Amino acid sequence: MAFGDFEGFLNYDVSSMSPFERAATLEGTPEMAYFSSAPFQGGFSPMQEQYWGSQYGNMLNQYQGTLGTALRSGDTAPSFLQFLESTPWTERYTSLSPSLRPGGGTRRFNPTARYMYR
Repeated sequence: MAFGDFEGFLNYDVSSMSPFERAATLEGTPEMAYFSSAPFQGGFSPMQEQYWGSQYGNMLNQYQGTLGTALRSGDTAPSFLQFLESTPWTERYTSLSPSLRPGGGTRRFNPTARYMYR
């Protein structure tokens, strides 16, 4: 399958791939690896899926930071798949302030004074 061969991509038989080929494909296509990771496999709330759906760039930047740290220290760098598998998705989401979550805002937690005295 050649790069940019969208028709070939749509008709590609994934079941005929070896586990090595599947891992190599995911490593070669970070978007595919990210959007097939834990938050998008079910078991998360729609709000969590919405939040993680917009965090691809941030997660890729964090991974690149992890790679840079490993290169500087001479340690073995994890692959992007290993990085995604070790991410504590739920803990990271619940540690966000309500205003940073999708649909969250400070209004419902801190109503304005004029509505309190009606």
